[in-house]
Amino acid sequence: MDKQLRGTNGTEASLLFLTPYFHQGRGNATTAKRIVSGLQSNDVKTNVVAYDEEIVSSEVLSSSELLHVLHFRRFADWLEQNSVTFERPFVITSGGTDVNIDIFKEEHAKKIGTVLKRAAAITVFSEDAKLKLCSVYRGLEEKVYIIKQSVWFPETDDEVGGNSVELPQEGLNIVLPAGLRAVKDVLFVLPALVKLKDNFPNLTFTIIGAPLEDEVLREVREAMKKYPWIQYYEEVALEEMASIYNNSDMIINTSLSEGQSSALLEAMYVGKPVIARNNGGNRSIIQHGETGFLFDDVHEFYQCVEQLLTDESLRVAICKNASKYVKESHSLQHEIESYVSLYEKVLGD
Repeated sequence: MDKQLRGTNGTEASLLFLTPYFHQGRGNATTAKRIVSGLQSNDVKTNVVAYDEEIVSSEVLSSSELLHVLHFRRFADWLEQNSVTFERPFVITSGGTDVNIDIFKEEHAKKIGTVLKRAAAITVFSEDAKLKLCSVYRGLEEKVYIIKQSVWFPETDDEVGGNSVELPQEGLNIVLPAGLRAVKDVLFVLPALVKLKDNFPNLTFTIIGAPLEDEVLREVREAMKKYPWIQYYEEVALEEMASIYNNSDMIINTSLSEGQSSALLEAMYVGKPVIARNNGGNRSIIQHGETGFLFDDVHEFYQCVEQLLTDESLRVAICKNASKYVKESHSLQHEIESYVSLYEKVLGD
């Protein structure tokens, strides 16, 4: 692409990217870092502000010709809690939980709707998300765009430091990257893992993610006391994730709902098998039996793992198909070009 973003008068336009999180190891931070890095690499003048991590003034919001906001509900909450005004047009992107859960809750729906109606454009990651959004808020269809997530790993210096996550060299390493929230349901498949442990004594289960809800953290710690083969690591730098995927045997996702999991896409990209709960976001990137597995209950999860472990040719084919699919359908360049095209449309209107 390699071109500057232009405003209505033909001069170079700047973009302010507003994300709830940028420094804490959360999914929104991963999304923000990927998009901002991609924009800057393509010569789009971009500044970033984490509105839930730092103070944001009206002057900052007015400093750029266009705003790109991440997360419907968190931004609506932030606007409600802060006396901030701005007149700049903005594009707003779903954070995942907002379109799957928040828009259906009475305490959030109205204020989210107010923000969405004001937005110049709305983006979601999948057709499933668009259908959900438009079922709640009528009349938004024409300004809702589907822009798929892509995969991005920051450059690393292999000579500096080492991995903070230790996975056994021998055995069956099952990894679940997810922040500890009820919606992620990280212990859902534990009964199946206990059963699998009988047949695969070297099995380990590793959860990686920020401790976002105390009750879920307590449950995970209790599980670790009962089952020493369960490991939990808090925030891990994105720079480490590619190595973690490569040292794992499979990546799983147990979320009750999902926007579009960066972790699953990243694992598929590097050629690791994925097993994910059957929800709209996961269906948008996984074709069951072709690029990964989807499950509805604990028994189906057990069957998926068993099939991967006993059918080598199937496992190899799934990993190859998944990597090919992600590289072709979720490229960073295509994602960035889609956003820049949308920015130019908004600035030209």
